[in-house]
Amino acid sequence: MNKLDTPIEISNRFTIFGIIGIMIIGLAVRLFYFPHDLPLSLDALSYFAYGFEISQTGQFPIGVELVNNGWPMLLSMFFSAFKFDNFLSYMEVERIASVIISLVTVIPVYFLCRKFFTKFISLIGAAIFLIEPRIISNSVLGITEPLYVLLGTSAIVLFLSGKKWIYLSFGVLAIFSIVRYEGLLLFVPFSIMYFIRFKKENKKIIKFVLCAGIFFLILFPMAMIRMDTMGKDGFISHYSQGLKVIDRYVIQGNPEMVGDFTSGIPDTSEMADEFPGEENTNRIGPFISTGLSTLMINFGLIQIPIFIFFTPLGIVFVLRDRKWKKLNHKHGILLLCFIFCLVPILYAHGRLILEFRYYLILYPLIILICLYGLDRLQPKLINKKIILIPLIFGILILSIGFLEFNKTDLSLERESFSITSQVVSMSNVVNGDSLHGNYMTTANMINEWPNLKKPSDVKINKISPWGYQDIEEFLMKSKEKGLDHIVVDDMNNGPEYIQEIFSNEKKYLFLEKVFDSKKVGYNYHVKIFRINYEMLEGEK
Repeated sequence: MNKLDTPIEISNRFTIFGIIGIMIIGLAVRLFYFPHDLPLSLDALSYFAYGFEISQTGQFPIGVELVNNGWPMLLSMFFSAFKFDNFLSYMEVERIASVIISLVTVIPVYFLCRKFFTKFISLIGAAIFLIEPRIISNSVLGITEPLYVLLGTSAIVLFLSGKKWIYLSFGVLAIFSIVRYEGLLLFVPFSIMYFIRFKKENKKIIKFVLCAGIFFLILFPMAMIRMDTMGKDGFISHYSQGLKVIDRYVIQGNPEMVGDFTSGIPDTSEMADEFPGEENTNRIGPFISTGLSTLMINFGLIQIPIFIFFTPLGIVFVLRDRKWKKLNHKHGILLLCFIFCLVPILYAHGRLILEFRYYLILYPLIILICLYGLDRLQPKLINKKIILIPLIFGILILSIGFLEFNKTDLSLERESFSITSQVVSMSNVVNGDSLHGNYMTTANMINEWPNLKKPSDVKINKISPWGYQDIEEFLMKSKEKGLDHIVVDDMNNGPEYIQEIFSNEKKYLFLEKVFDSKKVGYNYHVKIFRINYEMLEGEK
């Protein structure tokens, strides 16, 4: 063998210090983009409320439908360790916990890479994961994905390890499913590859029964808790509801809602636009085509900025390698897990849910493809060890560039929350598209801190101003719905007649300005008007 063809050998000490160094860099970048003093919203807010109630009462919330409750259960332990006098500190604990988990995930990612590559190449894989911009930006949000990726990657690593670890892999897979119900799907590839891996074992059936027993014994208590607190197990019930949605909406073309499984489902009018045809017309073709086309586009987009150079290279070398044509349990578990992880993504895209975070579970597997290409290029490199540092810093520069290009204006977000708090203190019914951000529920929920409202108990009615000829028509038709304030800002939100109020407020005598953010020192300019219906009706 030519000297240049020999793989790079590095010591265990170098590896340990390399991982620590990568984690320090990953932590520094995450802290730099950490949204200090910014409240949670949307899914993160639901997890916060659920976990905080557990920490305060020692019991699971009753009547709160949150099937992915593994993450807030863990959060409750973090919350219990602190005594703060404000909600923002607890919300930062949630974000910090998410960051820590994201950093720790570098360890199973490294060991996953080691199942296929040298220490040197695996170290590069760990760096790619920890510095990837979407992984970084997701890690500070306080949502489920960091824990989900940690457990999913760990389960695969354990499955690929010695025989004694196979039982633990099914246990971790069960916890993985508690964090996000989509994890239940991976029981299928794990089971298939178990029998392929241990096909020559005499007691493989008995051992598999034990593996499956561990898996379901971990799930069963949580299923019972969910039945007691929310009336459904959150596993089979969620999948059956999904199948009903496909049957009712897609196959039968029935526009009626299916039970209470409405989250993310477009209303009838939107569905008709996306899937044209007569009522009760089969829409499976558009459903599948929407899912597949969106998947292909988004899968291409997630390659930017880091994977775009390495993934195509890795795919070419994989296709050229004869070893991959003979499928073994290592390759099989990766391939099947990849395919099964695509199923919920396709389903979400078919329902017009287009979020990139669903792809994060695929990142460790994509990294393996990238490393395959790097591994094959390695013999062509002269100073192989020296390439490590510039490669990592090159990845870091690409990542930071991407983060900077897509970064959130935190100052605007903080002001938006503060102003939203002013709005909800005046009214629970406002015009839709009226404020930047998603803080209406957050602001309303924490008004009684430290007693928190449940997100489901927060009744915020945002009435859409679209479809009306003028402000007068909108107000008169919205009066009975409780609309008593109009909110306008300088970001050109809403139809023209709403924007006109912002620029020409004196024209509307029936609108009394009760708040102007510029006059109290905000950069984000928002005006709030109280509606005088008596004057409006008098003008009519």
